[in-house]
Amino acid sequence: MPDVNVLAQLLSRAADTPRGVHFVHSRDREHRVSYAALLARARGLLGWLQRRGLKSGDALILFVRNNRAFIDAFWACQLGGMIPVPLSAGVQAASLAKLASVGERIEGAWLLSERQLYQRFNQSVGDAQRFEQRLCLLEDIQTIDAEAVVHASRADDLALIQFSSGSTSEPKGVQLTHANLLANLHAITRGADIGAGDRTLSWMPLSHDMGLIGFHLVPLFNRLEQVVMDTEAFVRRPALWLEKAAATRATLLCSPNFGYQHYLNNVAKPGHGLDLRAVRLVFNGAEPVAAKACRDFLLWLAGSGLGSETMFPVYGLAEASLAVCFPRPGSGLQTVQISAATWAVGDTVVPDPQARELVCLGFPVDGCQLRIADDQGNTLPDNTHGHIQIRGDSVTAGYYGCPECDRDSFVDGWLDSGDLGVMTECGLVVTGRVKEVFFAAGQNWYPQDVERLLEAAGCAEHGKVAVSAIRSDDNAEDRSLVFLQHRGSLEAFAPRAAAVQAALAATAGLRAHAVIPLHRLPRTTSGKLQRYRLAAAFGGGDYDRVLGDLDAASLGSQAGLAASRTERQLLELCRRRFPGHDIRADRNLFELGADSLTLVGLHEDIETAFPGRVEITDLFDYPTVCQLAVFIER
Repeated sequence: MPDVNVLAQLLSRAADTPRGVHFVHSRDREHRVSYAALLARARGLLGWLQRRGLKSGDALILFVRNNRAFIDAFWACQLGGMIPVPLSAGVQAASLAKLASVGERIEGAWLLSERQLYQRFNQSVGDAQRFEQRLCLLEDIQTIDAEAVVHASRADDLALIQFSSGSTSEPKGVQLTHANLLANLHAITRGADIGAGDRTLSWMPLSHDMGLIGFHLVPLFNRLEQVVMDTEAFVRRPALWLEKAAATRATLLCSPNFGYQHYLNNVAKPGHGLDLRAVRLVFNGAEPVAAKACRDFLLWLAGSGLGSETMFPVYGLAEASLAVCFPRPGSGLQTVQISAATWAVGDTVVPDPQARELVCLGFPVDGCQLRIADDQGNTLPDNTHGHIQIRGDSVTAGYYGCPECDRDSFVDGWLDSGDLGVMTECGLVVTGRVKEVFFAAGQNWYPQDVERLLEAAGCAEHGKVAVSAIRSDDNAEDRSLVFLQHRGSLEAFAPRAAAVQAALAATAGLRAHAVIPLHRLPRTTSGKLQRYRLAAAFGGGDYDRVLGDLDAASLGSQAGLAASRTERQLLELCRRRFPGHDIRADRNLFELGADSLTLVGLHEDIETAFPGRVEITDLFDYPTVCQLAVFIER
């Protein structure tokens, strides 16, 4: 392979092949762009951007939902020496607030977006002046055939600013150079034994590092055919994911843990027509990996030819470009069970067959070093619990415009991941996070940010709300908990709980696992909230009785509101699925926090009660209980 120093050279090399990007939008709507055509499109868009006023060194925030437009813009930036800044695009308040925060942090940043998104941004944030002179809307780009001036970038130039998935108050922009990214692309290629016969398929958002780096840049680096599926297409019709994998003979797939569970919950057991024998590796990363979900997925698809050794649990983070640890390809799922009593930093871990099962994530990829350290930064031996720290060619040198972030994150040249874990015989095992950060709805959340959202929404007074989380029994997810200081009756609390759920859904796309009333929130002697005590008490069952009483009070307030037996059944299903909500037959389910992923669980309940009557897409067409009841009865 000829020497490549910058990303733009990858696209030029790939353009010499007949391969390209196959975009899938739905079962019947897809199109393909060769790498040569992508290079031409990127050059044309670069010319348009340069006429608009962008120049090398400028940051361009990519806040778009269209995958083809995203990829065009990403490569236009690489050709022109501009710095792409991908953000997850959406109309929810949290996404819009994060855009505002990033725009404020990166002085002089330009914005590429869609008209509807930008209008919602102005309505929500009320800052129409921020990007007014540095705004590019997709609808204004009529042609992309303008002459462009290609910039000669260097290996140590910034190629990407990746804002790690997190909540809005203090977004941290990971600075990645061309050298960082190319080092990780080499490492991923070697670590996964990627060869000329591979082809990839992903539904992950391109704003996410696994979607962009792992399943767009890696196949382009290796000049492979790649399939990029719209995330919403997978959410609405998860069966399409593996149908397209079979049709395209994809060898490399990926998903975070929730994606496997989403597929299992919504796809009937595939018949012999689904042939997955070509699949070599199924990457599982980006969130905690649950052993049960891995096994269930492999077992469910064994009849379709998916091998038991294809599951490929990995560990990575934006600060490392992407990949940190890979298992040996073909080694399959490996797990350990470690006593939670030995999870203090510095403890030698003790196997316990009764403990929670944790998945092994392999060993450091080429060019990346990993150590387990104590609280003082001293390296600990294998089988000792501590802080996961990394360094190497693919690891960032620091965060954009945040020297305090650098001071907090680096220890003697090692970057602290914020994760806790242990190195075992089968590789790295991650046991949790150092801070109170929890992972839900596809990103990391700081409890303080969620508390501020609820205060701003009028659901709680300042200092009288606490947000925490507890890991599910199967290690698959963090379940968010909201505790409200409340001195009245449970009947009076039910509407407050419903308002909390509605506010979380509208502003952040979150749904609380439980909303709990407390007479007093626990604090230290200095007045700091003790969120860990609340989570521990919830896990110990201390609030089971009050939650049961709250459910009964909520059910009593809803009695007699349904007009038919079908409505009553649906209301009961919704009450169980969304405890603490004010559920009415005429209320839109999306107002209850029922986003695309939450509706998956509700559909499973409805399928049990009304077999074969409702497809998951029907929930989007009939979003209220009364509408859905009429549809079912009809």
